[in-house]
Amino acid sequence: MCTQITLLTGGIHPANTVRSLRPEFAHWRSRLHFYLRFTAAGTPYQASDPAQTKVGKSRLFLLCSCLISSVLFAWGCGGAPSLASRALASPATSSLVDNTSAAPNGTSSSTTANSSATGSTASTPSAPTSSVPSVLATAPAGAVSLLHFGNVGYGGDDTNIFQTAINYTAGNGQILEIPAGNYNINPVSFPNNANIFVDAGVTVTANSGYADGQVMLSIKSSNVTIAGADATLSVFHMRKTEYTSGEQRHCLVVQNASNVTISGISCNDSGGDGLYLSYSTNVTVQDCIFNNNRRQGSSITGGVNHILYLRDHFTNTNGTAPQTGIDIEPNGPKDFLLDLKIQDCYTDGNAGDGIMVSTWLMNPTSQPIDVTILRNHATGNGRYGYVGQNNDPSNAPGTILIQDSFSDQSGSYGAAGYFYEATGAALIFQNLTVTNPHMNGPAVYGDSAAVGVIRSGGYNVPEGNVHFLNLNVNVTNGRTDHYVNFQDGSGMTPSNVEFVPGNLSGATNVPPLALLQGAGMNSIP
Repeated sequence: MCTQITLLTGGIHPANTVRSLRPEFAHWRSRLHFYLRFTAAGTPYQASDPAQTKVGKSRLFLLCSCLISSVLFAWGCGGAPSLASRALASPATSSLVDNTSAAPNGTSSSTTANSSATGSTASTPSAPTSSVPSVLATAPAGAVSLLHFGNVGYGGDDTNIFQTAINYTAGNGQILEIPAGNYNINPVSFPNNANIFVDAGVTVTANSGYADGQVMLSIKSSNVTIAGADATLSVFHMRKTEYTSGEQRHCLVVQNASNVTISGISCNDSGGDGLYLSYSTNVTVQDCIFNNNRRQGSSITGGVNHILYLRDHFTNTNGTAPQTGIDIEPNGPKDFLLDLKIQDCYTDGNAGDGIMVSTWLMNPTSQPIDVTILRNHATGNGRYGYVGQNNDPSNAPGTILIQDSFSDQSGSYGAAGYFYEATGAALIFQNLTVTNPHMNGPAVYGDSAAVGVIRSGGYNVPEGNVHFLNLNVNVTNGRTDHYVNFQDGSGMTPSNVEFVPGNLSGATNVPPLALLQGAGMNSIP
């Protein structure tokens, strides 16, 4: 086992020199925090008197010692920088030692331990893998600690220091590191080029007193990255128990933004949505958790292009309708949905639906819808696992594809086209697996099919353009009578609908496998 030798000069306390090489160094909140704690009560290091040692009187020895120490300082024993050299190179620490205000630029970006998922074409999809990384991510080299900007994390209001640090590092092309600790903030915003890393052990809490419409974290800018060590350990949360009315106290808003990446954080307990997304392009949200929010895990209200939700969890939404894991619901005809992908996510335990795609405010003048949901898990939701809704009589064209996904133990249908007119975008469920739907009993119109296309009367065009291709159903609780029901209360036969059976078991009133306006069918068409 080799030993690193480091030559330290200047006004650095010897405790810092020794402890920076010891294992417990990793337990401090940051390199800067470590330096502050161990130099606060100490005296500056003074070199020993050379006259007290004979070897110190040798100029040749001193020259050789300096050369050897410099080499080892730069390269360490194995060709890489030593821990002490990295600590001294830290922008936050260096700025304090040198009494300078600026830190060198940090240009490296964080990555996660998970690889991107790929599409599946198997007839029976497999469950998504866990999103928990095997090794926690750490702050990139050159990151500037939040503690460089002032005293935070001691129970007071940390908003000003947070905002100052975010603005300063963004303006200087640096990465801001939020070290482990507990912080309290009012709303903060992220300017262009903000790049934030949130260490494991961080909890950022909304201060008491947010009014409806106030947002904890706001991104209305370009080229923004917020990366956490792990979503279970890098947490932003609000005070949901305070919010007994309203639905606009969101945890994170991405609006009128571009080139945004959010990874490895939680945004929980809001008085609105965990994540509200609108009018933005090139946005990736991966390996994140949005839990126990009041209105939605996430709302996507249109005007979006090139959006990816990957390996995220949208769970336990409850408080005010719709209470859905992910609600894709444009606010008007111009609010396009282009290249929107949701992959390997979990939408579980929500009081409403797992995922809802509601396009009822769009019309034929809207751009064609392009939404793809792959390998999603929707478990234990209060209403539907998946539901599509649109308008009567005219709608936006396009395609909504839900493929290789799962719906387990939903309160009503495992999946449904609910008031879904045939004039709308194709709603395709391909290789969907439904297990034990109708946990709350028969649906609102009295039937208990595993999936359905249902509406009441009084409408002008047929319902339809809904396709169940290779539908797999497994029922063990006796609460499902048929596998599919197409039923239009307006008396019109559903148009352009399909049912292609896959592996089916457990329905109580089969054959026939499906009903089309009350007529038994084993496949449609």
